[in-house]
Amino acid sequence: MSTSWATDEEQISEQALHYDIRRGPHSVGSHVRDAAAYVCWAFGRAYYQRDMESVLEQFAPHLLTVACYDREVNCRRAAAAAFQENVGRQGKYPHGIDIVNTADYFALSSRVNSYLNVAVCIAQYDGYLYPFVDELLHSKICHWEKGLRELAANALAALLGKLFFALYKCDYVLSTDKQKQIAGIVPAIEKARLYRGKGGEIMRSAVSRFIECISTAHVHLPEKVKRSLLDTLNENLRHPNSQIQNAAVEALKCFVPAYLVNTGDKSVDDFLSKYLEQLRDPNVAARRGSALAISILPLKFLAKRWNVVLPKLCSACMIEDNPEDRDAEARVNAVKCLISVCETLTGTEENSEALNDYSIDNRGDVGSWVREAAMDALKRCTFILCKKDSMGNSSRSRKVESASEQLTSDIVENNQMHTFFDENLATGLVGGIGKQAVEKMDKIREMAAKVLQRILYNKTVFVPFIPYREKLEEIIPDKNLEWGVPTVSYPRFVQLLQLSCYNKSVISGLVISVGGLQDSLRKASLAALLDYLQASNTAIHSEHKSREFILSEDLIWVLQQYKRYDRVIIPTLKTIEILFSKNLFFNMEDQTRVFCACVLESLTVELKASKDFSKLYAGIAILGYIASLSDSINIRKASAEQVYLVLLQNGSLVAEDKLEKALEIISETCWEGDAEEAKRLRLQLCNFAGLETAQFLKNIYPMSKSGEKRSSTADEHASYSSLVGSAGF
Repeated sequence: MSTSWATDEEQISEQALHYDIRRGPHSVGSHVRDAAAYVCWAFGRAYYQRDMESVLEQFAPHLLTVACYDREVNCRRAAAAAFQENVGRQGKYPHGIDIVNTADYFALSSRVNSYLNVAVCIAQYDGYLYPFVDELLHSKICHWEKGLRELAANALAALLGKLFFALYKCDYVLSTDKQKQIAGIVPAIEKARLYRGKGGEIMRSAVSRFIECISTAHVHLPEKVKRSLLDTLNENLRHPNSQIQNAAVEALKCFVPAYLVNTGDKSVDDFLSKYLEQLRDPNVAARRGSALAISILPLKFLAKRWNVVLPKLCSACMIEDNPEDRDAEARVNAVKCLISVCETLTGTEENSEALNDYSIDNRGDVGSWVREAAMDALKRCTFILCKKDSMGNSSRSRKVESASEQLTSDIVENNQMHTFFDENLATGLVGGIGKQAVEKMDKIREMAAKVLQRILYNKTVFVPFIPYREKLEEIIPDKNLEWGVPTVSYPRFVQLLQLSCYNKSVISGLVISVGGLQDSLRKASLAALLDYLQASNTAIHSEHKSREFILSEDLIWVLQQYKRYDRVIIPTLKTIEILFSKNLFFNMEDQTRVFCACVLESLTVELKASKDFSKLYAGIAILGYIASLSDSINIRKASAEQVYLVLLQNGSLVAEDKLEKALEIISETCWEGDAEEAKRLRLQLCNFAGLETAQFLKNIYPMSKSGEKRSSTADEHASYSSLVGSAGF
């Protein structure tokens, strides 16, 4: 084999081993690299060792570079196989057998393992470190794929010892000139306007990471550079890209204690005030970033202004008044920030308003993100308060020595209280989280159950003052159950309805599932509720009432509490309709009349001018069920009012020349008066609408236990439901 031919072959093969051309969002070249590895494999089999000795010495670093750092697993394995073939047939490779054993077929299957483990092992042998570093610096650190760039950076760190961190840990002090050069990198990047263009976002994240590194290594920075880097981080905190914001927060977490903690009080106040002002910034990205920034501030920044910080954070957790300003991510960050600040201050009060965040946008129930963060925050803050209480008064009687103790003393003095956590907080905590445990989202129900488990069974901090704790421990055992499965969670949590301090919160969540749209969830929650109602009536309440009686009171409370709030009212009406269809609430003696009267009163408000089909349908169905009871609950007037509304909203149901007369009859007739007169006018209305009397009545309403008398009453009033039923509701 001639030398010139070998040289040409060598050059072509080396170029082919590294061939990689980007085409849009991907690259081409893996087939070329795979083929080049096969060519190198064939060299070992085709030529004598004396002819290939110098060539293969040049190929070895290239083959192992591909074997360790190629993006594609087939190329890594092909290069390793070529190296192995040449070691076996040509021999004389230093440490060849050891390298073959390290870079085997299975070890190279994982890209991470290849970069961080296999390559590091091979680099310890002579002749491979510099080619590996060169490949990472010139090909992989600037690769088009972000994941590969990050992996290459970690690989360089593994090969070179993480530079700043390694030097810092070894107590190596950089020279003044080197520190000046390092301090000038970020200003130089900004002067060159490298934040612009496609790579701008990548550069912003990289700059934040760089600031984090030099802060950790405590590189000396001039005051001007400190201010410049802080401005850079603040700009990144306002960026709409969450990854850039998170990188800036991580950098700020190191930058603040390294360069700002020892500054004057005025600087601290100005620094904190800026972030507090941005909590209400029209720019939602600024609100998100400022909450993240406040969450990592040390005690010195928070202790003297806790009474300003906490109210502003509580306010930021609430749904914004202007719908155009609403942003779920900003509220999530505010909730997380609030609990982080509470933990830093070691003894402040949590706000549970975020548990009522049910905001919806084009991404769905974004409020669930806030509720999820709120449950975690409530749990953590409960432990803070209880831990603080467990310290007793002894810490307050001692001389106040730290900022944290001073803060605790201030809170106690200002609020004139001896305990941070009491029965009211415990009741609200369990009730609020219990409500989440019976709603429609599997993930939220599972988290709520696990949060309650941790509160009840925490071995480090005991949470006192929880009403009916023993019963709660029966309902929520200290076991790993599949709480997200409806058939597991609902039969247990529905038992909370028998506990007087939690029942109203729980029923306001349960109706969302029972009256919801998801069929499987509705069946599971309804089955659990019916089983609960049919079980023996254990009187835990102060008064001996049946479970059915108590449920009726709770449903009335929900109708009144959530008046004209359709997210709750519509499923509540559907729940009542379903329970009526199961013959519930008909045999509660005087409570039946009270319940029906309250439901009618609510329907008068809810159905007035409503155009929601599901709401009207459920409401009118309930009217029909109530009509089947007795004259003592007069339904004729309420039904006539609903017919009037239907005709106003859809005049085509009655001929135009008869519409005015129909409306006049409905509005001027005394429907509570003579029954025969009401029947006559009802027939006239049916004729106007082209209906046959009672054509939709058959088999709609259940036969009551009182027999024929109650059935005849149903027939007497059924034509009103017939009329509105024919109207399409």
